Formats: sequence, structure tokens, C-alpha cells
Amino acid sequence: MPRDGIAGKIVVVTGASQGIGSAIAHAFLVAGAVVICVDKVRPSVVPEAMYVMEVNLYDAHAIERAVEGIVEQFQGIDILVNCAGIYPSKPAIAIDETEWDAVLDLNLKAPFLMSRTVAKMMIQKGIAGSVVNIASTAAQSARPGVAHYAASKAGLVMLTRVLALEWAPYQIRVNAVCPGLVETDTLLKSLSTTTLVEEHQEKVSKIPLGRAARPDEIAEAVLNFADATTSAYTTGQALFVDGGYTAGQTFATFQEQMDELLLQMN
Repeated sequence: MPRDGIAGKIVVVTGASQGIGSAIAHAFLVAGAVVICVDKVRPSVVPEAMYVMEVNLYDAHAIERAVEGIVEQFQGIDILVNCAGIYPSKPAIAIDETEWDAVLDLNLKAPFLMSRTVAKMMIQKGIAGSVVNIASTAAQSARPGVAHYAASKAGLVMLTRVLALEWAPYQIRVNAVCPGLVETDTLLKSLSTTTLVEEHQEKVSKIPLGRAARPDEIAEAVLNFADATTSAYTTGQALFVDGGYTAGQTFATFQEQMDELLLQMN
């Protein structure tokens, strides 16, 4: 249903053709926003009320042209969500320069270029806008095999804070949402072997809430940040939506003690 702080707003979501980005775009649409999906490919299913632009986010000039086209058609942009990204996995000693650049260019450079271009327009037009960057728990919790990805997401969180400070005088808020494990269609389809399923179950077992997130739960966090009626005083923040994963570790022995205590209490 429409939300007062979202309805009628012009919202641009990058990486909206699938997964978390698609969930975010649809959530804004349901909340009453005018939604423009920006991605390298067109989503397989596009609601009639949603607009789509195919843009090469590796190309700075393409980004500038896309923003100019959106502003010309809709007279401005109120909310930008930088969600486009890639998540390859490889040992650091096997990552070549091309692979490193591909990850950093899409996961960090593209959000900077999009944010910079949109913020210029917001400042010129006096729009008190919002930018939400989709980072990751990898920005805080290291894990093997994702040196390039983790570096890009840690950089994105710091970029969020710097831009928040620079643009606060113009009432442009910049925040980040850091998802943990999210059961997107792409993830579920990748669980094609017993080994991969067991590995996924092991990851889930380390989440205090005992499950992975749904894409719509990440989308809800993004809407809350973007909605000026609920988050007008919030900027420069990174919200970890991860079921408690980055809060710390839990141990089986403690849970056994808790279970035993609860039995005694009953």
C-alpha cells in the first residue's frame, strides 16, 4: 500500500533486473513511487507502471546520459538506490587485475558515479533527496575467497559516510543497507549439488536467527531509510540486516544451558 514518504517520489534503482534489486524496485512501486529500473539487461517481467533503462554501469558517460534522460522525462530524482553488483569467489592469489577491476568498478565506482551525478542534480534543483547503497556484511566480516568483493563493499560503506557528510548541508541523506545471506532465486538455483546444499546449511547455522533473509526484508530496510517521514534525521549510517550474524558468535553449549534452564522454569 502507498506510504506517505514514498508515494509520488521518483526512484531510481540500479541492478533491479533480479534478486534484491528487483525486490527493492517492486517494494517502491507498491509504496506508490515512480520507479525507474537501471540495469544492463531488461527484467524478464516488468510491471506496467515501472520504467526500465538498459545502461552499462561500467561506462561513466552512459551513467551521465541515463541520469540526464531520467531528469528530462521526470523533472528530477528523489531517491537513488545503488544495488547493482557482482559476487565472484576466488582465492586472492588467483584474482587477476581484470577480475579485480570488474568487481571494484561495478560495486564501488558505479555507485560513486551514479551518486555524484544524481547529487549534482539534487543540489541544483533543491531536492532534499536520499541515496541508499546496498553494501554487505562482507564490509565488516572477512571471509575467504572474496578479497575483491569485500574490499568493494567496505569501500562502499566508507563512501556512504563521506558523501553523507558532504551533502548533509543540502539535506541529501546517504545511508547503506548491509544484507547478510539472502535467499534470492539465483542463490537457490545455485544449490545444485549435495555439497553446495550442505555448505548453505552450514552458513545458515551461523546466523543467530536461524535462517537466511528474504529479498523483501532487505527491501523494507531500504524503504525505511529512503522514507523521509521515518528517517529524516538519519544519514551516514550502515544498517546490517543479517539476522544477527555480525553481532557475534553463538555456541551450542550456551544454547543447551538455556534449554535446560527453560525446562526448569516450566
